[in-house]
Amino acid sequence: MAKDEVRTFCRVCEAACGLVAELDANGTVVRLRPDRDHPHSQGYACAKGTRFHEVAQHPSRVLTPRVDGKPATWAEALATAASRLSHLRQRWGPHAIGLYFGNPIAFNGPGLAALLAFIRGLGSRNVFSASSQDCNNKFAGAKLVHGSPAIHPVPDFERCELALVFGSNPYVSQSSFVHLPRGATVFDRIVERGGDVVWIDPRRTESARRCGTHLPIRPGTDAWLMLALLGQLAPHAPGDRRGIEGVDTLLAHARAVTPELAAAHTGVPAASIVALADRIARARATALHMSVGVNQGGFGTLAYVLLHAIAWASGNLDREGGSLLHPLGPVLARVFGAGDLDPQGTSRVGAFESLLGTLPGGILADEILQPGPGRLRGLIVIAGDPVRSIPGGERLERAFASLDTLVTIDMFDNASSRAADVVLPSASWLERADVSGTSVALQAGGLIQMTGPVMAPRGEARNDARILADLAIAMGSRNPMWWLGRVPWPRALTRAMARMVPPGLRGPAPRPGRWTARHTVRLWHPRLDDELQRLRARPLDAGSGGFTLIGRRRRLGHNGWLHGGVRDGNPDAIAAMAAEDLAALSLAEGDLVDITTCAGTLTLPVRAEAGLLRGTVVVPHGLPLHNLNALVPSGETAVERLSGQHVMTGVPVQVRAATRVVAASQG
Repeated sequence: MAKDEVRTFCRVCEAACGLVAELDANGTVVRLRPDRDHPHSQGYACAKGTRFHEVAQHPSRVLTPRVDGKPATWAEALATAASRLSHLRQRWGPHAIGLYFGNPIAFNGPGLAALLAFIRGLGSRNVFSASSQDCNNKFAGAKLVHGSPAIHPVPDFERCELALVFGSNPYVSQSSFVHLPRGATVFDRIVERGGDVVWIDPRRTESARRCGTHLPIRPGTDAWLMLALLGQLAPHAPGDRRGIEGVDTLLAHARAVTPELAAAHTGVPAASIVALADRIARARATALHMSVGVNQGGFGTLAYVLLHAIAWASGNLDREGGSLLHPLGPVLARVFGAGDLDPQGTSRVGAFESLLGTLPGGILADEILQPGPGRLRGLIVIAGDPVRSIPGGERLERAFASLDTLVTIDMFDNASSRAADVVLPSASWLERADVSGTSVALQAGGLIQMTGPVMAPRGEARNDARILADLAIAMGSRNPMWWLGRVPWPRALTRAMARMVPPGLRGPAPRPGRWTARHTVRLWHPRLDDELQRLRARPLDAGSGGFTLIGRRRRLGHNGWLHGGVRDGNPDAIAAMAAEDLAALSLAEGDLVDITTCAGTLTLPVRAEAGLLRGTVVVPHGLPLHNLNALVPSGETAVERLSGQHVMTGVPVQVRAATRVVAASQG
């Protein structure tokens, strides 16, 4: 590699694609390009990674600590935050202080370790995260099936003949809970070797347009389809049931869901359901995966259990080309225990159980605003913007303004930091050393990636691990991770690692047939009975006015990373509908429409989109000027009881020609 190049890896999602950073004479990153020598991504990386240097160098970054709106030194900011939070803890107890962390900390190895230590030292049950808006159902489902929320199947896309992908668009967002070899091109290779990828989604996504077969489905009904597929696959189920529990109960439920019944709920023709089950049964190996489109649909926990069950019934669980289970799973299970940092931790509002040490973000506003013993009075927000990412943002904004103390740790100011008493600037992933902890147990390979900082932190920004450790120490808490972020990282070591191929250590990889021989897999649990009853109670037409709202990812948008990232005139700010629906409403492309729910109204221009299921409205997630979550119902009744997952897609909406002009700053 050239002297002005450093090898690193992306930390936007689980894909962890290899990157090469090109530096100028001042050591600033001027370009990020895919690393062709990387053993997994092999020259593939999406635009979120290759353009991240624009985020790290964004002019709106917070680069100096602030106290009460004024610049401060790190010593002053940490002392103020620690003093105010400690006062609340001493007067009201540990549960008076809460913590919310966003998606980025999950891909920050040292930061995550420091966060877990900080949470233990804090001793509060009031810990919230972005997971309850994104993937809590998978943690809850894994806990039911495998006894731990840390154990998840790895779809073996490299060796399958057929792939079923529910609610994911990896050519835009890489998907989640999976480390894709060579990125989303893995699906191209399935088709090239004579296989097929079936994309189950209300819209013909960019992924479905590129390769494979699109199977349109009504939003939020995937569990109905899965039950029908399982019922059809029941005659093919393995006779050897050693290590498999709950099968008879599950199959009895599945057999009761005929293809015709599932068709009435999903909109997928009964003949197509039978044909798909037959394809799964006949395929040499079938890999299954589901993502956010199902997670957020209201029945994600049930669907995730059913995904395991379909893999088992078709002979693809713990099998080459099917669903593999990583040998690091038991290790992670021991690290996280039963999944609760405080096993007795239940919320004051709604009595929700803690899952992986966190409570549902959907009740955060209530925990602050509802009076009584145990009310939340102080909050730390790290790497997240709950005011925009949790539905009910206006109420949450009022709740934040009422807090005695609010501390934010982030690269940017955001809607949540407007009311912050103390703002602490954090470093980007290009500015810190790291280890790929999150992606290791979600990949079919066995690479533990490591990297040094690619460039120096801008301004006075510090890495999250050091900030959390210093804050814990200032509050008088024991923190065994105090050294994280303080250890100097020699530039010579970064240069040496930049020449390593692979850039890390070889770790264990999943091997077929090892898991089910040693571990119990539970495919039904009594706690799922309520979920099945809720599913059966869902009306056939869940829409209001005949329309259902779903979100979609954007090519250059990913959760809270791109604050203020308005590019190219913000072309994504548009609602998509089927051409037939536009005609029925006498609308033309470009017309403004009001999209209304019980929670609010958004006004956007509309366009026709081919391959979109009729009755569906699509609005992009994370638009800088229009918040999709403002249309999503909030409060504890909008939260899936079993997992704490907020129901954020498949929302009934009304659509009509706009009756008012909305200022560009809406949202």
